[in-house]
Amino acid sequence: MISPIVQNVEGRVQYGEAYHGYWVQDMYALNPHFGTHQDLLDLSKAVHDRGMYLMVDTVINNLAYITDGRNPATSIDYSALRPFNDSMFFHPYCKITDYDNYPLAQTCWTGDDVVPLPDLKTEDSQVQSMLMDWIRKMMATYSIDGLRLDAAKHITPSFLPLFQNASGAFITGEVFEPSVKTICGYQKDLPSVPNYPIYYSILEAFTKGNTSSLTNQVEVMKQTCSDVTALTSFSENHDVARFASFKDDIALAKNVLTFTMLFDGIPMIYQGQEQHFSGASDPENREALWLSGYNTNAPLYQLATRLNRIRKHAAQIDPAFVDSQTFPIYTGSSEMGFRKGAEGRQLVMVLSTQGMDSGKYELDMPIGYQPGFVVTDVLNCANYSINDMGLLKEVVYADMEGRMERRILI
Repeated sequence: MISPIVQNVEGRVQYGEAYHGYWVQDMYALNPHFGTHQDLLDLSKAVHDRGMYLMVDTVINNLAYITDGRNPATSIDYSALRPFNDSMFFHPYCKITDYDNYPLAQTCWTGDDVVPLPDLKTEDSQVQSMLMDWIRKMMATYSIDGLRLDAAKHITPSFLPLFQNASGAFITGEVFEPSVKTICGYQKDLPSVPNYPIYYSILEAFTKGNTSSLTNQVEVMKQTCSDVTALTSFSENHDVARFASFKDDIALAKNVLTFTMLFDGIPMIYQGQEQHFSGASDPENREALWLSGYNTNAPLYQLATRLNRIRKHAAQIDPAFVDSQTFPIYTGSSEMGFRKGAEGRQLVMVLSTQGMDSGKYELDMPIGYQPGFVVTDVLNCANYSINDMGLLKEVVYADMEGRMERRILI
């Protein structure tokens, strides 16, 4: 997935420039800092030639204007915005004072008095028609396969399915919420949103050692959402602090990445996660990837490559694998076991929250195989036999490179 592609406001403010693509000024022009019309056509073709899909981050809740501290209610020249070049297309200026108040969050403005983000009337039929015309042209021109919809929480809910139908593509909408009820409720309007409840449980498990937080949340999500497998699974993004800013432990980072890529849903890996970037809150978490030298030998890069192959292999031998649900099969004081896939072809994750300081210890775990069955840890190419009690007995430890601290068994 690539950043929003349209033209943003120009100019530098106290916290930087519109390098990220979210300060939209002209929806019908491309961001010249990202490339040209032909560059985007070439990128789309190159992606599709590799059998991949092109997803684009998209902003339709608002546009942007630099006021540099002046009153946004009186300082915006709407004629500079395209195609919404009049104040009649926007809600009157007001600040969001309570993000849990959805009517307020959907009619007041995000941003601040340096770069306010004029809030489009996405409930208005003319605004809706203009947005749908725009997305149809963008999808057709650049052969876009899917969208991330920025700030979906702030958009009129009834417009979300209309916009998706106009796009003719898969959409995952950003709803920055820890509430299971809220996240699952949005599947009435969009097929996919980020799995924030699981994200916060990942942090609880791997930064605080609260294993039951994650195993319990897996069950709650299955029981509440209409389709957990359509949500996006993530452990880092540009709105939250990097995992390494909480725990600079490569063994824990490998466990987190393993769960993220093999759990239910569509894995989303934020650029730089594979390099073990450690930036905290915005903007520290938006590091330039080229500063890493695009290191393909980085431990997490190598692990992500292997996990992607494992996921693809599991889907090849069992076409229903991706749509199957994950079941917690073990919760210990510092270990967790998860099973995904049909019986006899299941994939089992064994994860540890002990990190690099772990000593060597034995673990007995029921993983759903019959006594005498031999399973293979596909990360370390080691075989294990299920004992007469139906348990997997293994020795768990972490070496100096963070290996042997998580297993994937088939």
